[in-house]
Amino acid sequence: MIGEISEVTGAVVAALTSEGYRVRQALPGQAVRQLQADRYEADLSSPQQLQELHRLVVGSDGVVVDILISFLGLYQTFNLLNGKTEEVSMTIAQWTLHLVKEFAEELRSSAAAGGGWFVNLTSLDGQFGLKGGPVSVASAGTLGISKTLQREYPRLHVKSIDIEADISPDMLAARLLQELTVEDDLLEVGLTRQGRWRLVLKQEPVTRNLPPLPLDAESVVLLTGGASGVTAEVAKVLAARARPRLILVGRSTWQELETPRTSALDQAALRKLFVEDARRYRAPVLPVEIEQRVNRILKDREIRGNIDACIAAGATIEYHSLDVRDAQQLGGLIDDLYERFGRIDGVVHGAGILADKRIQDKTAASFANVFRTKVDSALTLAEKLRPDRLKFLVFFGSVSGRFGNAGQVDYSAANEVLNKLADHLASCWTARVVCINWGPWDAGMVSDDLRRLYASRGIELIAVPDGVQAFLDELRVPSRGAEVVISHSVEQVLRADRQAK
Repeated sequence: MIGEISEVTGAVVAALTSEGYRVRQALPGQAVRQLQADRYEADLSSPQQLQELHRLVVGSDGVVVDILISFLGLYQTFNLLNGKTEEVSMTIAQWTLHLVKEFAEELRSSAAAGGGWFVNLTSLDGQFGLKGGPVSVASAGTLGISKTLQREYPRLHVKSIDIEADISPDMLAARLLQELTVEDDLLEVGLTRQGRWRLVLKQEPVTRNLPPLPLDAESVVLLTGGASGVTAEVAKVLAARARPRLILVGRSTWQELETPRTSALDQAALRKLFVEDARRYRAPVLPVEIEQRVNRILKDREIRGNIDACIAAGATIEYHSLDVRDAQQLGGLIDDLYERFGRIDGVVHGAGILADKRIQDKTAASFANVFRTKVDSALTLAEKLRPDRLKFLVFFGSVSGRFGNAGQVDYSAANEVLNKLADHLASCWTARVVCINWGPWDAGMVSDDLRRLYASRGIELIAVPDGVQAFLDELRVPSRGAEVVISHSVEQVLRADRQAK
């Protein structure tokens, strides 16, 4: 068991011990040490300390860890950290990542003998934030980590259990023991005083009798994610439908003009040109550097083309190059927009990066980069936006948040935070707040290799016209949940899950 000493952990230890389990408890701390016979302490941010903790727990007699229960997602941990939400969220997610990295292989080995359990506890509202009231989102990243762990280790018994805040410790302990004996494949279970709750996806067709788009030429719409990929497709359709002022935010510091020497060349011709240049000047031919130069030109070309298309459609465009993870930069831009225009009518948060690696190969730095790009910026938006005049806030999430995805533990964790943040804000704001868990588009981050992989799995890509229409529909739906899945291939994803087991 991982988590600080509390009434809840005390009750669970007592219940497990009474059933014959040998329980070892590890507390968040500053250094690895044994506190009592079966109680330890370690810095959970240090993989090295977790390795030492693992050795201490196993001991000289080679005890096997059959069940790992994480209490890191409960409120007590947040109080101990005493930090801002983005820092707490990052810390809890990284601690959980380090835990599963350290113990996943041992749990996999013990699964054949009836072990192999990873149980992740959160306390959103007993229904994973879907009850309809305010929730704390700081632990939400652990849900994405658990789902991805199940994807990468399909023989494990992985379960995320969300508990109602005021459920008694003794009741929770009894219900938790019961969950360890349930013969179902539920990955997410809610426990409330009334009973056991399960999450079910409900298909809701969109009616065509929707109200008009709540934008006009005076509206100000902020879009993170730059002027490329899926975000750009959305920007272009908003420009064509409403001609608003579009504020595009991206990392690229693009050049407005391309030299005549390269402007007519495609990708292959650009590569050839730069190789010939290197040989002409007797410089080293470095494929990585050449590829970077080619990609930079193609990216700038795409940005220019998309901005030109928005302007041609009648929209007014601003492009701001900044790091959305930086709260001062993004917050400063939002303040500036309110000062200059007195309004922000809509926001589309499409910023995101991928750095796919399996859990065992994922570094803390890489995890943080992917996670913070989505999460820190979303929390800045939640803090700085003025909901009284806002018409919509749309987070671009991913089905990897809803279902997990092998190789995307960081991306899945980040998108689950966006899901729960959307639930929270929707309960507090009158604006339409939604996190769209998109299936893969035939655009943006999807390479030819990914297209082939999706095709082999029977997963159909979302065509750009279908995607932008679904986006427009979500802006205008008068009443719907804040977590929405849009994909052609939900059944294929779920079927792959079942086949892996």
